[in-house]
Amino acid sequence: MCPPRTCSRAKTLPGGESAKVPKKLNSVQIRVTSICRREFARDVYRPGVISLSRIVWGSLGGSIALAIIGMLSKVAGIGVLFPPLAATCFINSSCVYLRVARPKPVIVGHFVSAIGGLAGVWTGDLLAGGTDFVIPLKLSLALLYVAVLMQVFDADHPPAAATAVIPAILPLPMPAQLFPVYMAWGATIAVLFALVWNRVWFEFPAKDDDYCVKYAGLYMEKPQVWGMALCMVSTLLMSCKQVASTLYSIGLWGMTLGVLLLGMHHFVVALVTPKTENH
Repeated sequence: MCPPRTCSRAKTLPGGESAKVPKKLNSVQIRVTSICRREFARDVYRPGVISLSRIVWGSLGGSIALAIIGMLSKVAGIGVLFPPLAATCFINSSCVYLRVARPKPVIVGHFVSAIGGLAGVWTGDLLAGGTDFVIPLKLSLALLYVAVLMQVFDADHPPAAATAVIPAILPLPMPAQLFPVYMAWGATIAVLFALVWNRVWFEFPAKDDDYCVKYAGLYMEKPQVWGMALCMVSTLLMSCKQVASTLYSIGLWGMTLGVLLLGMHHFVVALVTPKTENH
């Protein structure tokens, strides 16, 4: 077995400038270079690299995003579950090149997970209400439902699994029928912040094999851009809950429509795309 590389070697950069090769310890790379655009490239700004830029920018971004969600939740009177949104904020600022950090999985993931969680609670009460096994059953069913829903709607977002299971053990800070929309509200704020914060240094959402064409300046499909935009406008309208109930109500319906557009456009594409024979 080859010993881990623990030393740094000097190398010459274009122009004769000297720099140090980052330390490599087994699968972990340590970079302590100053914050610059190169430190936010896909091969550096990722898990497995202990980067000063990721530690500072990623950590600060996640904390600010959650603080904004918390303050707006208090001011607007819109309750959300903070633990799963905290995990979302971390991913959106520190693991930005992962598919689970894209706007669609974040917003749709929390929405459908809330539905799966409510379904798990209802089914658990129906099957084992009043027994010692009701909570374990609620937890398992909630996770089962949300795993199916996130995959069906192409919205895999691990933090949203917590959105599903929390109702099985804790009371909700909002009426159950508003749970999915309120979580989409919090998730949309997280996405909006990520769009502003990350694009200081790099393209967000990130370009990948499935999203390599821009629409409206974003590496997203056209229906996803429109769905995200509708969710953002609806977030603003819902935030008027304390001062304009009519705007708030419009926002609730707009958020639902935005999530449906984000989460169901691939079904429409599948229906209208001609079938080709597989060889």
